[in-house]
Amino acid sequence: MASNNGVEVEIVARETIKPSKPTPSNLKTFTFSRIDQFIPPIYFPLIFFYPYIDHLVVAKERSLLLKASLSNVLTRYHPFAGRIKDHVSIECNDEGVLFVEARVNGVLFDVLQHPNVEQLKKFIPSEPQSENIAMGNLLFHSLRLFLKFYYLICFANTNIFSVTLQGNLILVQVNFFQCGGMAIGLCFSHKLADATTIATFMKDWASTTLKSDTEVLVHPEFIAASLFPPVDQMFPPNNQAPRRISVRRRFVFDESNIVALKALASSTGNQQPTRVEAVTALIWNCAVKTSRSILGPSRPSLCFHAVNLRKRFSPPLSEHTIGNLLGAFVAQIEETHEIGLQNLVSQLRKEKQEFRVTGDTEKLFKVDVMARFGQTKDVDIFSFTSWCRMPLYEADFGWGKPIWVAPIRTIDPHVVMLVDTRDGDGIEAWVYLTQEEMTIFECDQELLSFASMNPSVLSEPF
Repeated sequence: MASNNGVEVEIVARETIKPSKPTPSNLKTFTFSRIDQFIPPIYFPLIFFYPYIDHLVVAKERSLLLKASLSNVLTRYHPFAGRIKDHVSIECNDEGVLFVEARVNGVLFDVLQHPNVEQLKKFIPSEPQSENIAMGNLLFHSLRLFLKFYYLICFANTNIFSVTLQGNLILVQVNFFQCGGMAIGLCFSHKLADATTIATFMKDWASTTLKSDTEVLVHPEFIAASLFPPVDQMFPPNNQAPRRISVRRRFVFDESNIVALKALASSTGNQQPTRVEAVTALIWNCAVKTSRSILGPSRPSLCFHAVNLRKRFSPPLSEHTIGNLLGAFVAQIEETHEIGLQNLVSQLRKEKQEFRVTGDTEKLFKVDVMARFGQTKDVDIFSFTSWCRMPLYEADFGWGKPIWVAPIRTIDPHVVMLVDTRDGDGIEAWVYLTQEEMTIFECDQELLSFASMNPSVLSEPF
């Protein structure tokens, strides 16, 4: 058993869910795109929490419905039920995905009233061959890959490619609380799924559960390899220095504070920054202040921000385009530059507007900028990923929309994940820093004037 704030989680069943129909012979091989190839084979976990609504549907019936609909939806996402074959492809052999059922000796209210972000991982699945896989910072390690002459990324003393090679590409754990609430914990392999892909799959799975008929609601498009053709080369592992230990904190920006923050961050040249621009600038600003207070005032800083490429094509690609379709822009502050919200927003907007989709993967990840700074320890690199405006809270399986969606990762310091609050107007920021940095950062009065640190999820009605 595992506990979360005194709540016990007991695994009661494990099984493999296979597609309800066999994959056609012409779809037996899924080819990675070039971007997929350069993504380390790590799991990306997140948890969907659901309230107790329908007392007529007991846990056993819910579990059967979820397994049946998962089996059906996997027929349209055939690579997800396969296994990584090599550095170029997935064998779509219908071996299935892991499905774990768990009973929680406690009530959902306790978990949501006082979120323990370090213990939430008890609600996500694991399997023996994947327990030692580091859930790393995708984009930052992708850059390291380029900077190390395209070596495949592996963490210290661990060949994570060979570890994941035999494993499930999706792991599911359904947790049933005594009160009737439910938490669905998932781990997706980043080798074939970015945030948009995960959101699309979850919404489709939920809709398939909700709709008892055979109507196909989403037609996933597997065209990434045609846009970014793979390279037929196997890169040897490159063992990195041991990962630094990070601590995480959850900061919540409600709508009113974001409005005030956007007003403060506005300037003549940058009227009405977006929610993500304003929150990113504030966190980056406070992180730079923290670093300079520890390591000295004249220290350059880079903000590495992920970009969804689908919206950048002309015409835009469908959000149902599956795979890793992402790049990044890099904003930078030299050691002689003044920091401050308006200045940082200007830097972020300038780089975002100048970003262009290109077939050159190095340009997609701004390797030239990273090469100038990344080989020295005298620079801070902060990596931001935004999941805002993604339909995570639309995943209604028939028992209501999620109360909370929590991304749970164990990653290196200097990483920030931004996710919508349930109402869609606020932002949750999951910040990862070293312990020394976090001790200073979490007390920053400018930050705390706009954000609450790990408030109750129940502050929003449902």
